[in-house]
Amino acid sequence: MKKKGLVLGSACLLLIVIFAAVMAAGCGGVTGNVTASGSTTVQPIAQAAAEQFMKQNSGANVTVQGGGSSVGVTQVTEGSVNIGNSSRELKPEEEGKGLVDHQIAYDVIVMIVNPSVTVKNLTSAQAKDIFIGKVTNWSQVGGANAPIVVGIRDSASGTREMFDQKILGLTATNPVKPVAGAQESNSNGIMVQKVGSTSNMIGYTSYGYIKSSVKPVQLDGVTGNLANALNNTYPLGRYLHMFTKGKATGATESYINFVLSDDFQTNTVSKEYIPISKAQAAIKK
Repeated sequence: MKKKGLVLGSACLLLIVIFAAVMAAGCGGVTGNVTASGSTTVQPIAQAAAEQFMKQNSGANVTVQGGGSSVGVTQVTEGSVNIGNSSRELKPEEEGKGLVDHQIAYDVIVMIVNPSVTVKNLTSAQAKDIFIGKVTNWSQVGGANAPIVVGIRDSASGTREMFDQKILGLTATNPVKPVAGAQESNSNGIMVQKVGSTSNMIGYTSYGYIKSSVKPVQLDGVTGNLANALNNTYPLGRYLHMFTKGKATGATESYINFVLSDDFQTNTVSKEYIPISKAQAAIKK
């Protein structure tokens, strides 16, 4: 009887182990917490990936927050998050601190206006003059007689940094500033909302955020889209990044690998951005 009990006990233990293994396999094997913050351009990609990743891996928890590229880079450098999302390259003072770059997509910045604005194209010089306050009325650039309302991103934004460099000519030795009184937005979404609801307003946003409530404006006669950025006829294209402090490990590594997977890049990233492998291949040509 004792021997029979031992056999039954062993069999039950074996069944429990097998059941646990099956459940783990069925729910996904990755466990652990991942925290990410930073660029609001990267945020929709990061959030979509988080939801899909957690659905496949019930033991994983991924938290994504915005704040701007500089916030993400600072926080991952300090170790307060696992991933710093950024829509810009590292600044010189941010290099040499052990950050590892994971390029995840390619994006384009586009100027947008309220539907009340009739101007469809701006030269680089006109765009600069508007955003530094030299041109203040739409009639000065071929539009109606109406004051221009200027919208810009906040100082932590990688989108603003690239726009200021490419359009305003911002450099270390030329600290040009946007027009006084420009309305700041701390995310792409808020920028689109403001421009769409404010007559005569102009701003700029990531390509993936453009909605029917705003109108894109050409730059030097070229439409701001993914194809024109890749063939170098449109200047406001940039890589999107996920930075980690040192080599990514554990759940963080698994999450980034999921973002870079063919399935996620094809079915999610490609809806609003250029998948990273396609962008890298096109740029190498």
